[in-house]
Amino acid sequence: MKLKKIKIENYCSIVDSGIIELSDNDNVSVFAGQNESGKSSLLSALYDFERGKFEPDSIPFSTGQKPTQIVSCTYKIEKSDDIAEILSDIAVDDYKLEIEEGQKIFDENKLKKIQEFTITKTNENDEVKTTIDDNSFKIFQASILDKPKEIKEGEETKTDEDEETREKYINITDEQNSDVADLFWQTGPKIVFFDDFCDLLPNKIFVSALKEEKTDTEGYRAVRNLEQILDTDFVKKDEENDSVRRTKEDEENEVLSVDFQKDWGQRIHGENKVIVKYDFQKRDGEDENGSYINFYVETKKGQPLPPKQRSKGLIWFLSLWLELKAQDIEHNDLVLLLDEPDQHLHVKAQKDILKLINKLASDDKDKKGDQIFYATHSPYLIEVGYLSRIKLVLNIEEEGTKIEDIVTSKIDTDYKKDALQPIADAIGLNVSEFSPLNNKNVILEGISDYYYFSGMKKVLGKTEDYAFVPGIGVRQINNLISMSVGYGLAWIAIIDDDHEKGGKDSKKKFDEIKDFVFDGNDDKTKEKVHILANMVGIENMFTHADLKLIDSSVKQDSDKTKTVGRKRKVLFSKLFFEKVNKGEITENNISKTAKDNFKKAFDFIEKNFVKLNKSS
Repeated sequence: MKLKKIKIENYCSIVDSGIIELSDNDNVSVFAGQNESGKSSLLSALYDFERGKFEPDSIPFSTGQKPTQIVSCTYKIEKSDDIAEILSDIAVDDYKLEIEEGQKIFDENKLKKIQEFTITKTNENDEVKTTIDDNSFKIFQASILDKPKEIKEGEETKTDEDEETREKYINITDEQNSDVADLFWQTGPKIVFFDDFCDLLPNKIFVSALKEEKTDTEGYRAVRNLEQILDTDFVKKDEENDSVRRTKEDEENEVLSVDFQKDWGQRIHGENKVIVKYDFQKRDGEDENGSYINFYVETKKGQPLPPKQRSKGLIWFLSLWLELKAQDIEHNDLVLLLDEPDQHLHVKAQKDILKLINKLASDDKDKKGDQIFYATHSPYLIEVGYLSRIKLVLNIEEEGTKIEDIVTSKIDTDYKKDALQPIADAIGLNVSEFSPLNNKNVILEGISDYYYFSGMKKVLGKTEDYAFVPGIGVRQINNLISMSVGYGLAWIAIIDDDHEKGGKDSKKKFDEIKDFVFDGNDDKTKEKVHILANMVGIENMFTHADLKLIDSSVKQDSDKTKTVGRKRKVLFSKLFFEKVNKGEITENNISKTAKDNFKKAFDFIEKNFVKLNKSS
């Protein structure tokens, strides 16, 4: 089961988030924005939904009556979910039903009509009410089966028994929506919130604190997570003899260190081997005179140190790692909320966190991946290949916090620029000599295209104000288009062709942009994307004589890209650009073929941007 949509009203800076759609194809959602934009509030609202209790300071400031707070979560029932069996197990426990093995209490076919359901938790005057959408409620009511009638010996079976005399396994009236909502809520994934104020692994903990479940003990949660991962029990170890306990301790420490090193990639003292271990100290006294456990983190052989003597980044990563791994073991369906996991972490450690997130979120044959939502303003936690994960979180003075996808442009661009900055940094727009996004952008496939188009713009005397922006393949083009749309900037894209394969390569690129940006609309895509017909590689826009203007030693070949050579494409194109700037290559000495080929592309560019000028 997956969390599919969320909606939040009157929670901190969130007045009305609108419906936030989560990806069907990916288990990771990234909420990107600057400080005070409302990222943490969004995650906290989901955590309060899980707890069924709203934090008092989550109520937005109001001069009048307390506003009603609402958090709604819509869940998608997946094919692998047997919702009838799951609900049956919960109902048997909650209603203390006595049923025989194999006996059904719900009509499975009726429950299958529910493909998704919405649970809403409403906080009004400090009372939280849970409800389920009306459609799911009515289907559930209708799915409850009748109990089989007990037939006493000698009594005849009545086939036409009055419906009013039949007894159902559960009696649900129209006023019991909340009871049904609670049943369905229990079927959904558990939501776990992990923020900077989590328990860090302590230097030491007494066994008595674990035995008496003193949850306010420093490091208590981190130690319990460690027990979960190692499948061990520190309290029971107190009863074991020394030799058995020491043998288990060595084995568990080895497993723990090997497992942690798989996810921790930073090099310390020239190597990335980090040893994490515990040391059980047996004592015969009680409480603080009794047994205790020491914890150590060793990054240099022979120098184990207590966690608090290690960097905050390392120990924070370790504690987060313990939390994520433990929760992943304990729950099949899980929504993990991480509030700015980049804090305290070096760039490399941030990449390790991202690697761990992707690992836990991935589906495999044995276990479905967890859903992971994290808030960040770090470009190192944003993957260029997965911009569809990102939700921009913006705080607008009049409307409060708003959340939207990068490729939508519902919100004024002035509010977007700060929120988009980490995404721009991740793509690399603000580094290198290339033009960052401008008001008008011609998005090209690669760096060679950038140099050739920039040079030909000068050769042909084009003076219009637009910027060439290079991508690296069609995926990067999609990202640059997303950024342009997000910033509300004008754009077109130019891609080359592959006539030898019947245009299949260019069609694939065209279709990717069409599906990614225009939701499959072919006509709208044609207005924005220009294919360089019959040009396999930008070099084929020129003649052999043109290429000799750049390098007189180039050999003759029908494929100009092959003539230049893939290894020196960028250097060759840059040399062309430099020769144009020096006046060595001009409109007079370049071929008519090259000028005609580029004019077709420039006509497409100018037609789009002239049309834009007229409309504005």
